[in-house]
Amino acid sequence: MKRYFIVALSVVLVFTFIAGSVCLAADKQLKIGAILLDTKHEWFAEVIQGMKAAEQELGVEVKIMSSDSDVAKESDIIDNFIVQKIDAISISPQSDEASVPAFERAVAEGIPVVTWNSKVNSPESKFFVGVNNYDLGAHTGEYAVKYIQEKMGGKAKVAVVGTSKYSVGIDRVNGFLDQVKKLEGVEIVAQQDAEFKELGLSVTESILEAHPDTQIVWCWNQGALLGALAALKGKGSTDIILMGTDMSIDLARAMLEPDSFLLAITTQQPFEIGFTSIKNAVELAKTGATANEVLVPLKTYTLDNAADIQKYLDDRQYLMK
Repeated sequence: MKRYFIVALSVVLVFTFIAGSVCLAADKQLKIGAILLDTKHEWFAEVIQGMKAAEQELGVEVKIMSSDSDVAKESDIIDNFIVQKIDAISISPQSDEASVPAFERAVAEGIPVVTWNSKVNSPESKFFVGVNNYDLGAHTGEYAVKYIQEKMGGKAKVAVVGTSKYSVGIDRVNGFLDQVKKLEGVEIVAQQDAEFKELGLSVTESILEAHPDTQIVWCWNQGALLGALAALKGKGSTDIILMGTDMSIDLARAMLEPDSFLLAITTQQPFEIGFTSIKNAVELAKTGATANEVLVPLKTYTLDNAADIQKYLDDRQYLMK
């Protein structure tokens, strides 16, 4: 009888231990690794705010790192996340091709990966959060076409500050050009690359020096657009029109200035992109499944809708602190 009691007690203890282990596993706080391209643009500050909001709402830990425009640093961050046995990764990859090896190492270690903003050319890349970048350029292109037809007699000399480094940027440039080239009177006088404000400024200055008859400048991202804005302001009084991609506090304020020449900006919603990338990474870590692709809606701000621009500023007081 005593022997049966000991066996029964042992069975109860085993089940109690298993149940306790399951509870501990259920209570374990998930750790999500998030990797940004860089932190030089205000755009990424909004992404980070979205990620932190998801961290708080979902009760997970999000480790946010920046690869600072460096593929080697990106690779090191991913390897560190693997060593830390992170539960999932949310990443905006540096390169379609060069980012693939590190990306695939994470997947091979059983770590689910969500890409956002940019992608990698890998069959293992199955989950994405972002926008249709072709449309991001095309929407401003549509506005430009309408403006050129209505205000410029269907003719314009256009300069493009774009990129040949990122596929997302190339898509934006193509989207814009495909629209404006529909007008026979449009001439593309220059097409040069710039990513950050400093180069955007110098590239715009060099374009205007070589092509003083330029009438419209369009920029592919926030940094280049801020640089072009500074270059045109440096000229003093100007009748050159500026358009581009990705709104910011400074750009919104510039649009509201008297006699502004910054006419239109088509923007992503970086807060939503950051939040959703973490939410989907958490879903993958918990269930092994999430949406394969989430495209966040775009928005175009135009000079003739000052109330819309002011609302943009009002909604982003947290960025001004």
